[in-house]
Amino acid sequence: MRTAFVNSFLQLAECGHNVHLITADLGFKLFDPIRVKYPDKFTNVGVAEANMVGIAAGMAMQGFRVFCYSIAPFIIFRALDQIRTDICHMKLPVTLLAAGSGLYYGYEGMTHHAIEDIAIARALPNMIVLAPGDPLECEVLVKEVINLEGPCYLRLGGDHNPVVYDNFNRPKLGEISCLQSIGKVAIIANGEMLLRANNAMELLKKDGISCRLYSIHTLKPIDHLTIKKIARECSCIVTLEEHNVINGIGTAIAEILFSCGYQGKFKKFGIPDEYAKELGDKEWLRDHYGLGHERIAFEIKGLVNGF
Repeated sequence: MRTAFVNSFLQLAECGHNVHLITADLGFKLFDPIRVKYPDKFTNVGVAEANMVGIAAGMAMQGFRVFCYSIAPFIIFRALDQIRTDICHMKLPVTLLAAGSGLYYGYEGMTHHAIEDIAIARALPNMIVLAPGDPLECEVLVKEVINLEGPCYLRLGGDHNPVVYDNFNRPKLGEISCLQSIGKVAIIANGEMLLRANNAMELLKKDGISCRLYSIHTLKPIDHLTIKKIARECSCIVTLEEHNVINGIGTAIAEILFSCGYQGKFKKFGIPDEYAKELGDKEWLRDHYGLGHERIAFEIKGLVNGF
């Protein structure tokens, strides 16, 4: 997804958009194509996330479409006061690129994990919150955010992410994407969990359980209409995210289901309300917290069959 962002940024610059990328001393080699071809559109402010957001706000007031890059826990936690005051309150077109979200930086521990960022970002007035699940979603969303009038939190995973979409689907900002439409069980996922949801769906298919697969790449504003449609048509709904189960997208969807009187089965998959007590790489940690596709398929099978 990070490479998809770089390619999209280069295309925007080539089309004449007044874009600028600011990094807090991260993204070496990744941003070389931008730095070399458009040195006037690239700034490294050093390890100074709060200053980066302040600089971005000033540039946005002068007409720039600014992207600020750092890893998720650094950009949302270290610069929160500046994000609230400088860009959200002022409704400025600054996009925060939060790389390595969730448990991506597994071995570095809780200081480098971002399991609360969706809850914080969604609570900020005027903030659009996006979490692409594959390179295509990232490309489309990056090209759409430059038209936003206010700030955006773009939650990225890592790189080398496979494309989950087929040739007949294309994401749209603000709308939940339906990638598989057959079945009474709905799996709603975002970010790198989209691939795991897809793999779980394939396992369940072998057990005779057909599942719908939805990508909720736009977390705020949330697509109420599609969620209510899913509630009318599905007897079982599960959400899957690499985030604390408290106040993540599962909680947001549960509120909508409650408001429309949903009577079916519902389950949230996510990270329990704790910081990691054991360390491993991102895949090990995800499996440890029950976010492996085999475990997800097993839990959904039990939910459907009532055991």
